[in-house]
Amino acid sequence: MIKSVLVIDDERIQAESLAKSIKKEKVYLDCYVASEESEILSSIENVFFNVAIVDLRMDNYKIDGFFIINKILKVNPFARIIIVSAYTQEYITQIKDILLTGKVIGLIEKKEYNQFLNEILLAISKYEEVQSDNPSETAKALTSFYANAKNEKDTYQKGIVFEQFAALLFSNMGFVNINKRILDKSQNEVDLVLRNELNDFFFSKFSPYILVECKNKQNESVGKNDFIQFFTKLKNTNGLSNLGFLITTGYIARTTYIEAVRTSSDICKIVFLSNPEIERLINSPLPLNELKKIIDEQVKDN
Repeated sequence: MIKSVLVIDDERIQAESLAKSIKKEKVYLDCYVASEESEILSSIENVFFNVAIVDLRMDNYKIDGFFIINKILKVNPFARIIIVSAYTQEYITQIKDILLTGKVIGLIEKKEYNQFLNEILLAISKYEEVQSDNPSETAKALTSFYANAKNEKDTYQKGIVFEQFAALLFSNMGFVNINKRILDKSQNEVDLVLRNELNDFFFSKFSPYILVECKNKQNESVGKNDFIQFFTKLKNTNGLSNLGFLITTGYIARTTYIEAVRTSSDICKIVFLSNPEIERLINSPLPLNELKKIIDEQVKDN
């Protein structure tokens, strides 16, 4: 199911008007707008969206719609693109290259507003039909991305790709605002910070932010020191986060479980997600409910 749409246009008033119109017709969608160059790049990295509506022409910016689309396809393989422009004929060669990706669900010429809006709504509706007919599409995409993360050879990229996978995994559960690689003033890094804005009674009991630590080392264990470092990060949030997920392609060492039990009297809670849990979350038709089950299972274990 499509959950959110990102409208990208260097004309903010036009972008906001379009987002408002889409929301009016499809009230269940979250609609976001990005118009400033820095805002566009930040939204691509940190906001989850199923569909991006991208204007090709970006006057006075160093980037254009093609740069934006390629960036989206690299960061968010789930996203589908609706290209809009008043100048499609000027860009026909470049557009053909983008169409070959199979990720474009609409190529719409700007025209009289109501007709323009109806064509965008139709493109979104058609994609919704495709998704409902192929519910396993997301699971296949996640599985492929997970395999790529595990098989990545470059040490630095290995971490980056796994963090992108984790962000997509949590996005698929409904977390929309996910910030990556956050550094505090002491230079301590948190891999992912999820803003806990879920409309869910269970998660409403937790703090406004959830931290995620990612360890892509399938042939190694997550040791006691890894846990202690993450637990310290969780505690040093001024009470803004009391829930963390430690996600790994490997396994959790016995000493880590023992350390988790030792700290279990603290208000903070770390939930472990290793291969079995990750597979459950990928394949579940209701991944947020599956995550709750995993938390239930670990209430006393650690």
